[in-house]
Amino acid sequence: MKRLATLTLFLFLALHCFAQTAQSGQDYTKDDFFGSVEESLPMISLMPADSVIDLADRLIARMGSKEDSTRMAGLFFDFFSDCPVMGSEAVAVHIADAYFLNGKLKWPDENSYPALFTFAEFNRSSLLGMSAPSLVMEDINGSAVDVRAVRAPVKVLYFYDDGCATCARQTPLLASMLNSYEGDSQIAFFAIYTQSTRTAWEKYVAEHFDAIDNPHVTVYNIWDPDLESNFQMNYGVLTTPAMFLLDSENTIIGRKLDSEALGRLIHVRDNFLTSLLKMLDTVTNAVGASEESVMNLITTLYQRSNGDVESFKTILYEVFKYYRNIPLAGAQQGAQRLAEDFILGVDAGWAPETLEEIRWNLEMMQKNPVGEKATDEILLNKKGAKKRMLASRKPYTVLFFNIAYCKDCAQYKQDLRNASALLKSKKAKVTSIYLSADRTQWLDNIKENKNWTHLTDEGPWSQLREDYDLGVVPRLYLLDKDKTVIAKDITVRELCEILENNGN
Repeated sequence: MKRLATLTLFLFLALHCFAQTAQSGQDYTKDDFFGSVEESLPMISLMPADSVIDLADRLIARMGSKEDSTRMAGLFFDFFSDCPVMGSEAVAVHIADAYFLNGKLKWPDENSYPALFTFAEFNRSSLLGMSAPSLVMEDINGSAVDVRAVRAPVKVLYFYDDGCATCARQTPLLASMLNSYEGDSQIAFFAIYTQSTRTAWEKYVAEHFDAIDNPHVTVYNIWDPDLESNFQMNYGVLTTPAMFLLDSENTIIGRKLDSEALGRLIHVRDNFLTSLLKMLDTVTNAVGASEESVMNLITTLYQRSNGDVESFKTILYEVFKYYRNIPLAGAQQGAQRLAEDFILGVDAGWAPETLEEIRWNLEMMQKNPVGEKATDEILLNKKGAKKRMLASRKPYTVLFFNIAYCKDCAQYKQDLRNASALLKSKKAKVTSIYLSADRTQWLDNIKENKNWTHLTDEGPWSQLREDYDLGVVPRLYLLDKDKTVIAKDITVRELCEILENNGN
């Protein structure tokens, strides 16, 4: 900002000198002044686009004639319409809209006016910081893909053409970068074919994108051969390749990217998220994951933002996901309060997809609440026979939802075994519901815990997972003899405390 202030002062001093010399009849200094502005534009382009726009508007307004205003506006448009700095298109679009397309100033060259109009039309909807335009296309199997509806912390949109020489250089570099990505983000990569020849498309996909094999990257090969999505205008795809980076809010955080620039941006974002998660781990380890601790943390962050939710929407969203993914009651309650008070309860321009996701999560949190009868399910025992999950007639039933290769699940198992004497004395039956496909590991688990009831569901899309909100495990429920939920999302220690405090 100091550099911007220095440049602004310099330009206005030059403008003042130009006005003085113009009054004395020395018209030759006009070209000198415009030359000094033009020489400063590369440095000015490094400043935020809104600051450049403010500077341009002030310079244009200070011109002594419409002719000079037109010349100054044209100077800014010509430079920023072809500037390689990411986000600079916003300056050129503003100049076009605020001065030429509305007739306030007359574009000096009628022959190039269509180019001015086309540039503004094809860039206006996809500027840096904007919400990404709707984009629904067909994938290679014929299914519709709504790019905005796909939930991912990072989305890459890569518009390409099989006959494009630059694409031929960039595509292998991009595929290699995605294949070797080792960060923590889940990347949704949309490879968007801009032509209409299916055989050429399938060949290109097979050669380049089918080779991307990274658990952190999901590839969507999509196209719009009939041009029904209007992607050219909405995303300014006049030439290929064209690459955009979107965040979880579907906000455009990168455009005019190549594979190297994309990698740098994702790396910066990963570093930010890593630092945020470390901070959350530190806070949670120090004060626990309770509704009070979550709200204290968010309130502190909110105050530091001067009450501007927009300035830390990404932080709010990531904090919500962090506590939502801790399968303990306090963390779940904290995530719920955060969502209700700082996301759903605040008009901060949240993307509709985010609001829909948050509401769905809140709905899931309300499944099988304390004080209501638990939902019974038909599951399978080790012989494949169907059994009711809540068939136990014991005074207490402990539902233990777990998966294979889960350290926390293994710890819960050990803790439950250590508490076996108390569980037996309180006539509490442990029903272990295994949610993985690894049957060998399940059978080993059965051998280790012969006093438990062991059941499994039929797969990842069973009703059980929706009824019991099992996106994260382990989950522990305590039910009474009537199968009413006494407690949910508790630790084994909390389970033991509840049983010890209950008469029986």
